[in-house]
Amino acid sequence: MAGLYAADGSINVTVVDGTTLVGSYAADGSLNVVDASASGVPSGVYHPSGALNVTPTEDPVLSIYAPNGSVYVTEDSANTGAMRITVVSGSFGGGGDDSGTPIGLLLILTYP
Repeated sequence: MAGLYAADGSINVTVVDGTTLVGSYAADGSLNVVDASASGVPSGVYHPSGALNVTPTEDPVLSIYAPNGSVYVTEDSANTGAMRITVVSGSFGGGGDDSGTPIGLLLILTYP
């Protein structure tokens, strides 16, 4: 189980495509995210699927929020402006992976 935090302190994320309702967390405990950088329209922080809208960046940024309202994320530990992440499932720019997340959310909400 991945959990929310990686060993290096970054946040574990599962990249999803946003076509199905997934909620905030994947079955493995990582944070569900949707790549909002390609849309070019204002998106806000949360996607209608329940995942967090993010914009991947490798450039140093001064704000955690992108102009479209999503959250800047990076896998680069030297980037101090964006939220540091570790991708545990899916990938940016390729649609993502919804593997099992709706049922995982159902199980999390059903069993204490």
